[in-house]
Order: sequence, then structure tokens, then C-alpha cells
Amino acid sequence: MYFIDVQGTLISDDTRLPIEGAIEFIDYLNTTKTPYVVITNNTKHTSEEFLKYLNSIGFNIPATNYLDPFSMLTKSLTAKNIVAFGQISFLEVLQSLGYTLDTKNPQALVISISKDYTNEDYANMIEYALKGIDIIGMHETSIYAKDGKKYPGVGAILQLVSFATNRNYTVVGKPSVDFYTKAKQMLGCEFEDITIISDDMIGDIIGAQKLGIKGVFVLSGKIKDANEVLPTLEATQQPKEVYNNIGEYYWKMKHN
Repeated sequence: MYFIDVQGTLISDDTRLPIEGAIEFIDYLNTTKTPYVVITNNTKHTSEEFLKYLNSIGFNIPATNYLDPFSMLTKSLTAKNIVAFGQISFLEVLQSLGYTLDTKNPQALVISISKDYTNEDYANMIEYALKGIDIIGMHETSIYAKDGKKYPGVGAILQLVSFATNRNYTVVGKPSVDFYTKAKQMLGCEFEDITIISDDMIGDIIGAQKLGIKGVFVLSGKIKDANEVLPTLEATQQPKEVYNNIGEYYWKMKHN
């Protein structure tokens, strides 16, 4: 049984097209009726739009096998007046979900990803956090890869705001326990029965492994060289396996 990341694992961060072996692996899981959930940090499109895009480029992923932060947000964030930071498309999706963008009297601060954040944006996040409102991270990604560069992920930004204000935050997407628990319920199994495949060792896999999930780290996304990450990890944090991409994992699995 599998949790499978999308950006950098199934599709390229740069081209947004399938990574070698990704379609074949999903087809294999479908054919063999192996339970899996595609777990993505998508915050740029509605859940329906992003799943439709994935299937338009060759995947065959049923809606019952898909989970993203928006699926969790509407259940965990009951406040409707919010101040949000992220790409314009993210703000538009929030509005389509019934949230009102309110910079004067927000009830919650919601943070997603953008490569264009400035110090002014960070200053504004800090000011809102100091008002005592809830701080919500759409996910806790360590790094955001875009245009060949690595930017601070939502997790890094949340840590910045938290350290500056001494305020705690809540994460609705990966690697929150609630998110992984929801995905586990979709599979109908225990955490120990699941393998997670992801390109985000810090933001996805470590949190999953704390729950007993087996970690497979692929070097097809944020990190291309395992030596950039693995030497920084404690022995208990090391992934079970490391591969260049999901196709290599699939090939080894089929030939063992």
C-alpha cells in the first residue's frame, strides 16, 4: 500500500509532465488492485482541477485515490474571514471555497507557497501572527523548487513566523498527522502497512516515518544528490530506500 507524492515524484517540478516510469507505476497499481493514495501539496488549483490535469497527461488516478490540503482545509478551518499569503491562483481557490479575504479583521492567517515573497510579506505575516489569530500552513514543505532554484518552502516560512512571534501553527497538508491519518483511512489499513514515495525527505518522509510508515526517497525533484540531505539526518530518520526516480523503484520492485 502506498502514499505517493506528486510534484517531483510523479511529475517534474519544471515541465509538470510525468517523470520516467511514473505512469507505468500507477497503471501497475491499478491493474494489480494495490491500494494507494496520491498525496499532493497542490494549492494552485482546486482539487478537481488538479486531478483532472494529472489524468490529462496520462495518469489514471480515481478521485477516491487523491488527497490534497484543500480536502482538509474546509474541515479544519471554520473561520471564514481570513488573511492569506500565496500565489494569486491560491487566493482565488480560497474564495471559491467560501472564504473571504480580509486584511483588516481576519480570524486566521493562512500561508501557502510563492517564490516571490519579499521581506515585506514576511513582515506582514509576523504582524498578523502577533494579533493572536490562528496560523494555518497549507503544508510544511521544506523546499520549493522552481526555475532551477530552491526557495524556502511553507514549512521554512512557518518556522520563521513561529520563531519571530513565539506562536504555534497548524498544518493541514503533509506531513500533519491529521492528513496522513485521513489518507490511511482511505486505504483502510495501518500506518505500518504503508510505504511513502516522495522527493521531500524533510517535509514528507520524516513525519511519515514517525508514524511507522516506510520511507522511499526519490532524487527526481527538490534534491538531486542524496548527500545534500542524508548526512544531516539522525539514524532513526534515514529512509528505507533511495532511488533516482519512481521508475527506478518500480523496475526494482518488478524484478525482485
